[in-house]
Amino acid sequence: MPSNAPAPAPATATKPLSFMEKVGPLVFFYRPSETSSIDAAFQPRLIIISSWTDARDVHIAKYIAKYQALYLAAQLLLLKSTMDCIVRPAQIGPAMRVAASAVRTAFQKPVLSSSPPPLLVHAFSNGGSSSIANLYEQFAATAGPDDDKGLPPHVTIFDSCPGLFRIPRAVAFVSVGLPFFQQLIIAPFLYAFAAFWTASMTLGLLPNSLASWYKSHNEHLGNTAEVRRVYIYSAADALTDHKDVETHAAEAKTKGFSVTLEKYEGSAHVAHLRKDEPRYWDIVKRTIGS
Repeated sequence: MPSNAPAPAPATATKPLSFMEKVGPLVFFYRPSETSSIDAAFQPRLIIISSWTDARDVHIAKYIAKYQALYLAAQLLLLKSTMDCIVRPAQIGPAMRVAASAVRTAFQKPVLSSSPPPLLVHAFSNGGSSSIANLYEQFAATAGPDDDKGLPPHVTIFDSCPGLFRIPRAVAFVSVGLPFFQQLIIAPFLYAFAAFWTASMTLGLLPNSLASWYKSHNEHLGNTAEVRRVYIYSAADALTDHKDVETHAAEAKTKGFSVTLEKYEGSAHVAHLRKDEPRYWDIVKRTIGS
């Protein structure tokens, strides 16, 4: 990721993220053109967008475009998630090693001001949660003897996450995008498979990755420099139980994290932006402190 990288190609309707450099199978990076130090001093140096599972580029691009408009000097790091990552979570760690390197590159120069915090982490759904949990681990694992093992001072936005494995939520997750009739046909098979998966985790035959990622955000040394966090969620979310989100937030408070809950009414999974976009971006700006 050289500092003299060429200017990114302009995005197109068919490739809305073509302006970003692909630095790994799941990792994309964007460095804006040179901006004045005055501009850069009052906005995050790096924004990490950790997308939901199998998110389409056109949907991710809506968030990235807004961040570019709000924070012109910020570098952007996109972490993608796929269904294969959720089924085979062991592959996430190696992919996030590339992301950890990108974060260190972005912070080679010392941070002169901590207002606002120089790093924003925005995680969507359990796919995004899994990427960030693995980023904590890889950032610590790749630290040199004089490097910090935790991420730089940052704020975190949890959108529709983190959640735990629950059979109805797992079935809803796998069924996303299927026509209603097909959902009815395969539902018994999905419930049976989810029950088998639950039993396997209970017996220790399979890892409970969702539970590990869930705990990581409150326990891993990778986010000990977190300044504050916000949970954006809804009771109408069919994939992530709002009670799991609220429990996670309560546990975070007991561990000393600065926590804000932003509960939407009637919005679906990772659809809170569509429900009330002005409120959504106001939450983001208040969380960053800008």
